[in-house]
Amino acid sequence: MNAKSQRDKKLTSLPIFGSIILAIITHLCCIGPVVLAILGVGGAGLFSKFTNLRPYFMGMTGIFLGLAFYLTYRKRKVRCDDGTCKIRRASKWNKIALWAGTILVAFFLAFPQLVGSLNTSSGNNHMKGEISEVIIPVEGMTCTGCEFNIEKAVKKLDGIIKVKADHQKREVNIKFEKGKVNINNMLEAINKSGYKVIKQ
Repeated sequence: MNAKSQRDKKLTSLPIFGSIILAIITHLCCIGPVVLAILGVGGAGLFSKFTNLRPYFMGMTGIFLGLAFYLTYRKRKVRCDDGTCKIRRASKWNKIALWAGTILVAFFLAFPQLVGSLNTSSGNNHMKGEISEVIIPVEGMTCTGCEFNIEKAVKKLDGIIKVKADHQKREVNIKFEKGKVNINNMLEAINKSGYKVIKQ
């Protein structure tokens, strides 16, 4: 591989990697809480700071991906030793890398919806005592990743029957068994997960 084709390969791969990184950053507010919840680490609400920047990162992701497609599929003339010109196209591996990168970008952009569809909101369904329900207002939720994190934290408590967080309504609906768990335990679990209970 000559120096020119190596330079072309690097020039094509930079926008691909850039678009993947930007796609991850775009949904850091959704991906971060889920990763922290899986690891059992609190402080996921800190990722909500990225929410306002999401449209800018999505736009930049689209620009980088478009640039990667342009650089990969453009026709380039190459001057040969005999003075003639021929058309040179990107290698098969460049195209494979581009499409693999595009699939990764699509995955990261669809991540919040994927988490929401996989999330199960039931807790411990062994009911013996009186069942009660509470709705707790919470701030800091921005997507289904946030919902997943809060639901996971609350479901760890003994006596929880069902948990459903809603980032659009900014609330968490919890069904629980009285005597096994109290509201203070739930508030503490939500606050420890990195989100803030709105005091009424």
